[in-house]
Amino acid sequence: MDLTNFEPTRTLPGLLLDRTNREPDAVALRYWRDGVMQAITWRTYRDRVQDLALGLVAQGVRHGDRVAMMSGARPEWVFAALAVQSVGGVVIGVYPTNSPAEIEQLLVHSEAVAFIGETTTELSKVAKVAAHTPKLRLVVGIDAAPPELPEVIKGTTWEALCEEGTQHADDGADPLSELVAGGSLDDAAVLFYTSGSTGAPKGVTHSHRTLQHSVQTFVGLYPQILRHEHDAVGFLPLAHVAPALVSVFAPLLSRLVVTYCRIGDYEDVLRSVRPTAVLWPPRFYEKIAGELIAQTEVWPRLRRYAYGAAMWAGRRVAERRWSHRRPSVPLRIAYAAALRWMFLPLRATVGMDRIRVAYTASAAMPESVIAIWQIWGLDLRENYGLTETAGCPIAHFNHPFPRPGFIGREFPDPRFQVKVADDGEMLLRAPLLFDGYWRNPAETEAAYQDGWFRTGDLMERTPRGDIRLIGRKKDVIITRGGKTINPQPIETRLKESSLINEAIVVGDARKYLTVLLEPSTTADARSAEMLAERLRAEVARVNADLARVEQLKDFRVLPRPLEVEHGERTANGKIKRNAVVSSFAALIDDMYGANDDAAIANHVRSKSN
Repeated sequence: MDLTNFEPTRTLPGLLLDRTNREPDAVALRYWRDGVMQAITWRTYRDRVQDLALGLVAQGVRHGDRVAMMSGARPEWVFAALAVQSVGGVVIGVYPTNSPAEIEQLLVHSEAVAFIGETTTELSKVAKVAAHTPKLRLVVGIDAAPPELPEVIKGTTWEALCEEGTQHADDGADPLSELVAGGSLDDAAVLFYTSGSTGAPKGVTHSHRTLQHSVQTFVGLYPQILRHEHDAVGFLPLAHVAPALVSVFAPLLSRLVVTYCRIGDYEDVLRSVRPTAVLWPPRFYEKIAGELIAQTEVWPRLRRYAYGAAMWAGRRVAERRWSHRRPSVPLRIAYAAALRWMFLPLRATVGMDRIRVAYTASAAMPESVIAIWQIWGLDLRENYGLTETAGCPIAHFNHPFPRPGFIGREFPDPRFQVKVADDGEMLLRAPLLFDGYWRNPAETEAAYQDGWFRTGDLMERTPRGDIRLIGRKKDVIITRGGKTINPQPIETRLKESSLINEAIVVGDARKYLTVLLEPSTTADARSAEMLAERLRAEVARVNADLARVEQLKDFRVLPRPLEVEHGERTANGKIKRNAVVSSFAALIDDMYGANDDAAIANHVRSKSN
């Protein structure tokens, strides 16, 4: 792949066929099951895809049909994606945490004809809403048979579907190649559903062409991945754009080998695989850093003293890197010793000792978390991407150990361009941009301004060319885990209660959502204990209809009404969310208790002085 002049020539299933022809017995991917690592070759990968693709054809799935996939990260998700695309169909990722109502909305909007679910849990959810999905005609269970379904919908198992595909394969023929030949680079390949800023789900359509340009940018993060094998651990839901790009599509164009595992097993698998390529949302770096810090705090006294000295050297090396100054020779020697004898052994306890460069995206990363990993010798860098870009058009592609707080520069291909609109919004042009919102031309048109994609993010550029995000135009919350949530529908539901005058959902760059409540005047007459009990019931009422990531984990009652004089309301009475968050920061912090970010920041300061 020529990183600056890349042009796709084959569909994604076509790339699978090419790879199988070149190295059929090489390892394509691995998976962890019950403590045992298993490997799958490219030949086996192709055979699984062929059986499933022919089974789908036998069940009436045709070019252009949509097929929904709801499971954790596992090889079957990969096989299903490539099988659907081999038929000329479109894959739809569904989060395992989605509620039945959300699944129904997605299936109806996409007009999906088939649904593949992992366990009884996912299959039961779709069974509840199947009667309301007029286009659905096939439900497939991977680990369990589907429950009772309407007569017009067939239920079957993964094994039975693949067996049906095997029976339709003629000896000596190459039916998969024949199917793949009917596809086009500009066919829709995947719909990634996102709530957007309005709360209504939008299907972000990516083609085989745009996904390969997205892979182009991922390879730009790890250029060696074209020549040398790299290892990654796949445990994040593949319905999300970044894990799907890295774990499903990037290996087709690179030498990345992904080991799939259940999210509950990822810590064991990290220690076993010791990955060399990592792209995670911030919360995982933060969680693991917190665990490592906890380890150091129970070390024997002498070892803690040595660690403090290592942190002193690490902090000073980091500061010199950020200011583009070369550390002195004695400091470089001290840091090399700290890295070898202290930091790498510490990282090895969680399987992070082989990784040299790591990336994060999808949410704001606390600067202290980036700092601690860089001090420990991991070149952790922020990058920028959206569901609409799939890949990362902006990143620190060739800028080691960057100062925290910046997302980098444009991908080094002249077709990738960034500019600032008059109001400060970041605008993009790039060949990886999505093909539009599924059957929503009005939203697609609104997403562009004179041919430039409107990101909704506000930016500024330094004299050196680095880009920093300074806010968002859209009234959305992005949690620490990278989930984009529109707070307004949740607030509206809360304000249906006669007890609540205003509700302000918070959780931007936090692990979960909470809410500040301004009681109505009728509620003021109640005792504090009775009011708290009734408000708790109202929060529970609203939570019952929300997906897990949208649920409110706690609430606090505002000590006073929101006021124009404090900047918390506009002149016409609208709430100014950022001002409310600033005014009641202490009340909000109280809902989150001990914070890993604060602990890491304190650790960096105390161990580096």
